[in-house]
Amino acid sequence: MADKYEEIIGDGPTLRMLERIQQNRALIHVRIQDRAKSWSSTIVTVDIEGRSWKFDELPTAEGHRLLIKERRCEIETRLSGVIIKFQAEIISSGADRKGLVYYESRPPRSMRVYQRRSDFRVPIGANQRATVSFIIPGMLPMRGHIRDISLGGIGIELGAWTQVLDYGLHIPNCMITLPDNKLISCELRICFARRSNIGMSIGARFEKISKDDQKQISKFVNFLDRERAKRKHLE
Repeated sequence: MADKYEEIIGDGPTLRMLERIQQNRALIHVRIQDRAKSWSSTIVTVDIEGRSWKFDELPTAEGHRLLIKERRCEIETRLSGVIIKFQAEIISSGADRKGLVYYESRPPRSMRVYQRRSDFRVPIGANQRATVSFIIPGMLPMRGHIRDISLGGIGIELGAWTQVLDYGLHIPNCMITLPDNKLISCELRICFARRSNIGMSIGARFEKISKDDQKQISKFVNFLDRERAKRKHLE
């Protein structure tokens, strides 16, 4: 089955999307000549009035040479866990006052925003521990660690657990603690619960979460995605 996507067309809408990507400090992955390899970069500036945008120098001489030669590339990024793809055409390259090289591009003719947010959850490594505690009426308070997270929900690992947690169960009082000790209050709805000999794994979606807390989760997801991309690049 083909992935579902929304197509954004027009200079204004595509440049505003690029501005959002820049503001969220999301990495962009640049692919040239349909090569399997891609190079990571970041958006430097977006000039909506000037109808152009710039991104940072590719990290290797090979990538830089190819891009200068071909002048075209395919770019993929993730914004709050949603995959975005588009083509870029390089109109010039140069260096700023600090000597940092950039590539200037026209607005994309179109951008594809893939609607697969629920399928993409960023794993949380051991060095970025996040926890969740909740109370279900009629049950004992519970605490677990978060395995992965997206704007739509979380995966939770619980220890030994004998109480029944089934699909569709509503969790009205939930508190998430992020690695920087920021607290997020929300409600959860269980999407799946799987028992094992070491405990229980739960997948749950967010319900009734404030816009401020959504922003905190978005920042955390983007941070994890950037770190994940950096580690992949070093491998």
